[in-house]
Amino acid sequence: MADNQRIHGKIELRRAIATSAFTMIALVAVIGLFSLFSIWSINRAWTTGTLEAAELQNLSRAALDSQVNFKVQIQEWKNVLLRGDQSSLLEKHLTSFRSSAQKTDEGLVRVSAGAAKLGFKDEAQRALVLSNEHGVLTARYEAALAEERGMSKTITPDMASLIDKSVRGVDRVLESGIGKLSADIAMISDERRNTLLIQMQDRYVKLRLFILCVIGLSLVITAYVLASALRATRS
Repeated sequence: MADNQRIHGKIELRRAIATSAFTMIALVAVIGLFSLFSIWSINRAWTTGTLEAAELQNLSRAALDSQVNFKVQIQEWKNVLLRGDQSSLLEKHLTSFRSSAQKTDEGLVRVSAGAAKLGFKDEAQRALVLSNEHGVLTARYEAALAEERGMSKTITPDMASLIDKSVRGVDRVLESGIGKLSADIAMISDERRNTLLIQMQDRYVKLRLFILCVIGLSLVITAYVLASALRATRS
């Protein structure tokens, strides 16, 4: 009878150890798989978010570059009027004026396309509107120059004065609009980055809490199984 009890106790102990081992393996597997998935998910979200924020910063810089190129364009326009009494200088500054105008427009088009690709429709539309306004304004400059210049190879001071009066101050609203677009896109980028940091911290806290809970649960289950086995061996 005593031998049977010892045999039964050993069987119960082995069963308890096997159950405990299986439970621990299962819980470790759950922790491992969930942790791997969580790490992959966090890494993917972080990579996607940082790339988006970086691209927004690039678009902000592109808009800022457009603003700078527009300022250069306006400065070259002033040079056209100030130095247009010499044909060589007139053509030099007029060429630079047109080159800066092209760079300004290319930058705005890039911002519009990039913002649309990232899903920022409002900013894409604003950049497109600014590009159209810039085209109209540049054409206005060219028309004012052509109207007064005619077939002349130079511009007299009187011509320059009349041209200046016809377009004076028309660049201010556009320049301000391009600058504001750059600042707004930069602000969106900063907001997205801050939101991403908060989300990553929240995910980390949740993952850590889950792992600690599973570890605690596994220890409780193991202790319960071993306690049951010990009771069985004593009976």
